[in-house]
Amino acid sequence: MRLLHLVVVGCLVAAAVALYQVKYESTSHVQRIAKLRSEIRAERERVAWLRAEWSRLSAPDRIQDLAQRHLGMQPVALGRTDEIAGLPEKPHPDADPLGDLIATLDPAADRTATGTVAGGN
Repeated sequence: MRLLHLVVVGCLVAAAVALYQVKYESTSHVQRIAKLRSEIRAERERVAWLRAEWSRLSAPDRIQDLAQRHLGMQPVALGRTDEIAGLPEKPHPDADPLGDLIATLDPAADRTATGTVAGGN
């Protein structure tokens, strides 16, 4: 009977140690979770602050004021805009606008001081 009591007391001590260890680990995890939530909240507040700052810095009125003050730029007058119909047509994908421009150049106008055509001998 005495042996049975010793085994039961040993089991109770082992259970108490295991319970204490689980409690200590869970408390540690809860503290870590609280710290991470606090960090996440701080980061969200910082992101919100940065978005508000970006919104303030990129405000069109502020950009226009800075352009006028530091670059001497003026707003575009409405009379300087054109209709879409006034734009040139989009070139065909197979067209070679640079080659067409070179073909229209006068070869005599592209002579160097030595009398040779640029790029030739």
